[in-house]
Amino acid sequence: MKLLTFELKKVFFSKKFIYLLLLIIIGISALFLRNITFQEYIEKEELREIESQINTAQGKSRIHGLEIEQDPENEKAELLKNITSTMLISLYDLRAANPGDDWKAKLTLQNQALLDTVKYKEEGGDHPFSFKEIEQRLAMNEKLLADDIKPEHPMYSLVLPNFMKHIVDMYINFGAIIILVLMIGEILSGEYENHSINLLFTQPLKKTQIIMSKFWSSVIVYLFTTGVILGIITLIGFIFGEKGAFNYPILIERNTQIDFITISEFLTEGLFVLTVTMVMVIALYLLFGLLFKHTLLTLFVLLGALVGGYVVTSFMTWPAFAWLNPFQYLLPEKTIIVQNGSEWYQGIPVILLLTVVFYIMASLKIKTSKID
Repeated sequence: MKLLTFELKKVFFSKKFIYLLLLIIIGISALFLRNITFQEYIEKEELREIESQINTAQGKSRIHGLEIEQDPENEKAELLKNITSTMLISLYDLRAANPGDDWKAKLTLQNQALLDTVKYKEEGGDHPFSFKEIEQRLAMNEKLLADDIKPEHPMYSLVLPNFMKHIVDMYINFGAIIILVLMIGEILSGEYENHSINLLFTQPLKKTQIIMSKFWSSVIVYLFTTGVILGIITLIGFIFGEKGAFNYPILIERNTQIDFITISEFLTEGLFVLTVTMVMVIALYLLFGLLFKHTLLTLFVLLGALVGGYVVTSFMTWPAFAWLNPFQYLLPEKTIIVQNGSEWYQGIPVILLLTVVFYIMASLKIKTSKID
């Protein structure tokens, strides 16, 4: 316990750790400030998309009008022109709506335009929207209407749950690994570089206690950092943002069908699989530190192993391989959003098994280490 406390003090009171935490806090604050300044951009982006749809519908309408002039008996062209005319009515109403107008009415108009687009494509018309894109947009709009939740921009929202989801996306997708290795980069390999490991070997303790203290101190540092990030997001969102709803729907693909999970479910699943993965990464990092005894080399080998493992396993399409793939949670968002023939939790058992293996290997390796 004394050694664990000593390791924690070394990390928590180091300038590097404090500076990194300050950078994280500044970064989160800067992203929220960016979102505030981008609110006008969101409105302009929505108008640009509506204008693009209007221009597309107008262009199709003119083409079908010319087809009718050339062949007045062309029933298909007449039908397609009528559909585009109906589509344009909804789009014109949507363009005329003010930013402060009822969001439910806007979503209803969007859905009507999308349904007209589906009908247009089914009758043989060509449109840049794919059936899958239209289906997903319709499903999301209908879910928001059913749950009485106002739609939010996926990146520039000021609503606490949506802002938290955006930051957590960046954190769980390799961000946590980079932050952690920066914080604990020298926790074991640095002991060999400055020869302080010799002092630890002369202390009245088992060598395996060194691995245990460094392993659990690293886990605690990760948990503390994650808590600080969530706390800062909550504080900023609570003071400067909007309340929102943690049951905001997130569209996922489950067995090729559209399904939904809430933001709270996404955060829970994402942070859970991240934590399991981070524990494995810590154990592997300690093992590499013992093998190479050089901080930069250890970092490069670790990152190379993780990136290489993820790239290689990403080509595996066998559904059951999800039970054997320890690298799938390096980018866990994809694993949670796309669950075709697999479940988000399937990789957890193999990761826990490898964590135990790496930890035992590190413990056995340090037993054979000698004073330089």
